[in-house]
Amino acid sequence: MSALKSLRAVLLTGVALSIALPFAVQAQTDAPPLVVNLGNDSPERQPGQKPVPNSLEAGIWAETAKVEHDARTSGERDTDPALEAYIGGVLTRVAGPFSGDVRLYVMDRPFFNASMAATGYTEVWTGLLLRCETEDDLAFVLGHESGHFRHSHVMRQYQAMKDGQNAALAASILLSAVALGASLNANSYSAIRDINNVTSGLVNLTYLGTIAALMNYSRDMEAQADAYGLIYARAANYYTGSAADLWRERLNETAASDYEKVRRSPSRINVFGDHPLEADRITALNARDLSLNGGKASFRSPEDSKAARAAYRDHIRPWLGAWLKDDLRRQDYGQTLYIIGRLSRDGLDPGLLNFYKGEALRLRGKRGAEGSDMENAITSYKAALENPDAPKETWRQLGDVYRHFGMNIEAVDAFKHYIALAPDAQDAWMVQDQIDTLSKDLRPAPVITPTEAPTTTPPSINATPAETAPAASSSGGTT
Repeated sequence: MSALKSLRAVLLTGVALSIALPFAVQAQTDAPPLVVNLGNDSPERQPGQKPVPNSLEAGIWAETAKVEHDARTSGERDTDPALEAYIGGVLTRVAGPFSGDVRLYVMDRPFFNASMAATGYTEVWTGLLLRCETEDDLAFVLGHESGHFRHSHVMRQYQAMKDGQNAALAASILLSAVALGASLNANSYSAIRDINNVTSGLVNLTYLGTIAALMNYSRDMEAQADAYGLIYARAANYYTGSAADLWRERLNETAASDYEKVRRSPSRINVFGDHPLEADRITALNARDLSLNGGKASFRSPEDSKAARAAYRDHIRPWLGAWLKDDLRRQDYGQTLYIIGRLSRDGLDPGLLNFYKGEALRLRGKRGAEGSDMENAITSYKAALENPDAPKETWRQLGDVYRHFGMNIEAVDAFKHYIALAPDAQDAWMVQDQIDTLSKDLRPAPVITPTEAPTTTPPSINATPAETAPAASSSGGTT
């Protein structure tokens, strides 16, 4: 067997284990206690601690260093100094005495994910940053990952693999996984499955599946990391009362999906392992918060909560449009619309958010979904144009939808507005060609009756999302 075929066999074996392991683990750990026992966890490592030379852990560190180099030089890495400084500052606060051991890489990937390797190499994906409402949410997530790192969960999980599988096979999977996949860690097979269901080709399934075999933490470890997330965030003076809400929102986002398969598996939308986001986990977070506050739940007034959301938005605003555009690549427009609804709750950035709401509706409408998405896209674009933060492209996209309905007079007017605002745009000549072509056939517009109001509040999470055609299976789509 060639080296390439041997490597592929190891990769596929890693995927198989990532599927099989969670069920065995869950069978042993049903109904975790409300306040997770941290006494049976691995001892906390020491700041600056290095592995014993020539040990398995040393080998993992050496291979991880190669992967970290790939992440450092990846085209998906966001090296914006302001963004790295902000996220790095939160990580430093949460890491506390271990701040010198962790290294941050912000990756432009539109999924809710973060990870911290055994060496302290840390990835934060922009899809996570988009879904956090406050800096406190981000601190909890980074505290969760710090719990895995500070308590050596990677090595503990390896031992579990070794106990249940052939030791040599487990070691080969472990090293191959670290070497080939850590820079695209999705933490679980189910996360990979959810990603691949939305759009295959956006992320390589085999690549992610291999590292999942390594990072597929047991349910106990996930519950412990949740507890650490609260403990470390609170130690850094962050508010811990909204951590459970972060999980609830992931469930709600899943319920808003365009795809029945995704909606039928709400307990599997995750980033922190292949383990259900069910009521007991949310309850455990609330119970831990109570224990950290002497039996009282953390409290923040509605005004202070709104101020916290506004402060976080101020930090991420320069990248908000790019992250929303990237989220459209997932081609689950129901979920994107839910995210936009949440982002709109305080009336911030109405021009930008209504523009991207229009984009999600337009793209779903072009895909052939039943309903009035294209009509509602017009409403959203018009609402966006009532605000100074509306992107210039709003006029172009509005013109495209008008053209779709044969409303040539309105289309030409919208396209002219775009050319006036962006005369040097790369696509200006194409838009001008559209104007010239449509001007030859101007006719009165049909009556369009939109059925949806502009974005002001999140959509109802209890509504049944409309079914749409399956997402494209290529790497195309909105990029």
